[in-house]
Amino acid sequence: MNKNQKFLIGSIGALLTGIAIGLLVAPKDGKETRKLIKNKANDLGGNAKDKYEKSLEELSHLADRLKDGFLKNVSSAKEKANGVADNVSEKVRGVVNNNA
Repeated sequence: MNKNQKFLIGSIGALLTGIAIGLLVAPKDGKETRKLIKNKANDLGGNAKDKYEKSLEELSHLADRLKDGFLKNVSSAKEKANGVADNVSEKVRGVVNNNA
């Protein structure tokens, strides 16, 4: 984990802690405050879950594209190798026939 990632995680943690403390000392009764904290936590959890699922979908799409590209390159390399092998084989036959 690099320096920027650590800073971002620390900043988000500090922000959430500040919000929670602010809600706890706000002039609302305990029941309202707990409900508000619960709702905010659920919202954050839902957003994180949505982003996680979207990231998984994007990674899956990227993996499919990489796989297709890899298979295409392998196929192209096979075709070129077969062409070179055929060319070498023809030249060898020509040399053998000329020397016979």
